[in-house]
Amino acid sequence: MKLTRERLAVQRWLLALLFASLLACSSEGDPPISTEQAYFFVESLKQVEQGGLRLQAANLDEAGLDAALALLDQGLKMAFQVEPVELDKLDLRLGKNYRRYFIAGVENYRLGIEAGDDAQQRKGLKLLARWGEFWAQQRDAILVQLEPG
Repeated sequence: MKLTRERLAVQRWLLALLFASLLACSSEGDPPISTEQAYFFVESLKQVEQGGLRLQAANLDEAGLDAALALLDQGLKMAFQVEPVELDKLDLRLGKNYRRYFIAGVENYRLGIEAGDDAQQRKGLKLLARWGEFWAQQRDAILVQLEPG
């Protein structure tokens, strides 16, 4: 298990370096936020999305549940590395909405699953739905700012 985690850490660093080098090659100057912040932001969204998709599997067993929860946990860990003030450089509402709806939604949903608390899970899902409404409208405009020129 430890070897697998070490490999994942190395892969993440390689992805971060690749992302950083792509942003450094941009002909339009510096990106609005640091490559580290961009990486943590985008990766947190991906990890949580993957965890959510695993939770929706029809044949979810205990191992699948554990894997899905681990993805949610990893996404949250990365999300806590993101500074809202940095996200505001991409969109003035992004930092606040990311914390208020995305992070709080994942936390509530995750804790609700662990505690078997349906009300807390629903609260998390409502917050994530609010995030989804915002993100669906702003996603392309935000992500284009993170792409190399």
